[in-house]
Amino acid sequence: MARMTVSQRRPVEYFMLLNPRAEGPSLGSYAGHPIPATVVDGFGRRYAYAGVAPRLRDGRYDVDAMGKDEWLVDPGLVYRGDGAAPGRRSNRSA
Repeated sequence: MARMTVSQRRPVEYFMLLNPRAEGPSLGSYAGHPIPATVVDGFGRRYAYAGVAPRLRDGRYDVDAMGKDEWLVDPGLVYRGDGAAPGRRSNRSA
């Protein structure tokens, strides 16, 4: 007997950073927007640029392909948490 699995789609909003603000130098541009090296969310946590968001064939973000502590920022950039407490800089290298 064939077995069906149902994938529960998690809303992309669960993976978006809240109120990100750019910090640090610009690394270039994507879709007409600058790519900040680092962003800080509304809670003061820092995130480093990790790449462009993976997408499914239909154009939606593939959130299942994202890594641990990776978050989306419009227009489709991925940022990874640096593990530092809010307002503190991490000494770890990326």
